[in-house]
Amino acid sequence: MSVKLNIYKERRERLIKSMNQGVAILKGAPEQIRSNDTGYPYRQDSDFFYLTGYAEIGAACIIDPNNQERPFTLFVLPQDPKKEVWTGWRLSFKETIEQYGCDQALDVSEFEERSLEAIKTASRVYTNLNHDKEHQYKLLDQLNSVRSSVQRTGGGPEGLESVGSIVHNMRLYKDAHEVDLMQQAADISAQAHVLAMKSCKPGMYEYQLQSILESHFVHEGGSGPAYTSIVGGGDNATVLHYVKNRDKLTDGDLVLIDAAAEYEMYAADITRTFPVNGKFSDPQKALYEVVLNAQKAVIEASKPGTTLQELHDLDLRLLVEGMVGIGLLKGTPEEIIEQNSYEEYFMHKTGHWLGLDVHDLGNYMVDNKPRVLEPGMVYTVEPGIYVNSRSKAPVRFRGIGVRIEDNILITKDGNINLTVDAPKEVAEIETLMIES
Repeated sequence: MSVKLNIYKERRERLIKSMNQGVAILKGAPEQIRSNDTGYPYRQDSDFFYLTGYAEIGAACIIDPNNQERPFTLFVLPQDPKKEVWTGWRLSFKETIEQYGCDQALDVSEFEERSLEAIKTASRVYTNLNHDKEHQYKLLDQLNSVRSSVQRTGGGPEGLESVGSIVHNMRLYKDAHEVDLMQQAADISAQAHVLAMKSCKPGMYEYQLQSILESHFVHEGGSGPAYTSIVGGGDNATVLHYVKNRDKLTDGDLVLIDAAAEYEMYAADITRTFPVNGKFSDPQKALYEVVLNAQKAVIEASKPGTTLQELHDLDLRLLVEGMVGIGLLKGTPEEIIEQNSYEEYFMHKTGHWLGLDVHDLGNYMVDNKPRVLEPGMVYTVEPGIYVNSRSKAPVRFRGIGVRIEDNILITKDGNINLTVDAPKEVAEIETLMIES
């Protein structure tokens, strides 16, 4: 068995140990209709992919420790030459077994019948609760049917639970294979940000920078953007999830780009902010340096044993001290934090998990306490300050939005910045843009 197949097999074995005679009955992501009879580009459900490695449409699986001979069954679309002329060639059942390491591969039309049989011997049923509501309702009906048949004799499954209650904690810890894919996504994304900086000039449109970024994502082997790209010039940069990307870039403004590639299902997530004309003004530089100094300090403090709350508290304190120092906020940092008056300019957390999903899954609290960082976790560090044009802030800061975001892998000795190749120092950015 190949190294890659072993990775998925080991994950299923860990799931089986945690299910305690439960059964996992999972459905792949359904196709999403874009308009009339055309769909969006297909992307597999992340939990389904994590356990199977199967990325094609129309799939399902049963992971059943009670079926000792064939614990892993993959259900796929059967071969159909007439349809395959339109949608692409499908593997045979035999080829599916060979390529995905399943114990048997069956026609997806058999999925419901086989699910019912598996439920009858299970202590609990696990499924993915993210996408396919029809699948979830059918599974509930099957569960209730089985429970009704044994209600006077005992036995039967206890209930339906999200497979994420087990898998999402597994997904928090990236193995070497995952780190390699995430580094690929990060490298492609960092290169794209460099191209955007080199290409930017007054009079361009936000969507033109977007096209440069996303073209590079695909050109270098990514599947495209890992999320909807944000390219906001001027006041648009103060909108956290601005995605229209239709306005002209103005001389003297900053442009904030939050965009990154997905590579073999794994996401990067980078934000960079830089001057449209290649030169920071004094107010822009002052605000930018506050954000940059906070970000660098949080990255330096990111290591095993540190909690996410400690990192956010450090970020918040440095941002507030910086905003007081440049005259954006008035008062003592302690008063400002206690009264939450900073929230006009900084209103989000310092970062989030990253992996198969750009906002990857996994609890941020454990036993009602902030989770401690451990080796293998990947987390974004993304402080920001956003002063919109309607603000009562000093005029010199209005219409300036800054966010700087990197992807941090926790190691046993500290951390590795996966996105370090995307420039963020003021002198580095200005030199790059002026020389180009």
